[in-house]
Amino acid sequence: MNLQLKNLPLNEKLIQKILSWENDPVIAPFITPHYDEAAELPLVTESDVCESLSNPNKRNYFICVDDKPIGMASIIRDFPALLKNDGNTAWLGIYIGAPDWRNKGIGKMVMALYEEECRKLGYQRIELGVFSHNAGAIRLYERSGFTQIGVIPHFTYSQGQWRDDIRMEKILCHNLG
Repeated sequence: MNLQLKNLPLNEKLIQKILSWENDPVIAPFITPHYDEAAELPLVTESDVCESLSNPNKRNYFICVDDKPIGMASIIRDFPALLKNDGNTAWLGIYIGAPDWRNKGIGKMVMALYEEECRKLGYQRIELGVFSHNAGAIRLYERSGFTQIGVIPHFTYSQGQWRDDIRMEKILCHNLG
């Protein structure tokens, strides 16, 4: 299996793929904040995807297995929600969108590729938010060396209750020499 983070040229097919992933009811409660108890899970629109992909502070990568896109990873510079904005921090956005590739144990490899890319870009720290009901992602981040630095209570309404946003960080060691 050849796993890579790739900057693919955007086209309508890839935009539709992202839309299908981000609107998938299985993973949407774990990747999209929901602030209203009464409303249905928010659907991501094509214009939402295009706006996100064109953010000048965001680098978007497709997570690819054997050149086939299976998910997304992003590195956001100067993300407004950072708990510790020191100018050297990357905000992590990541998900496996393709259902056949979820829970296959590739998360640790994806995290290693992500960290390598952050180092290449000169970041010294990674910060992320993970919803409290996403136990699998929390375990992945902890196994990848992230530690909890804060909690934002009642951040998202999901699966019938308010959930916290757990904030985590990892300090990146740079190779000397």
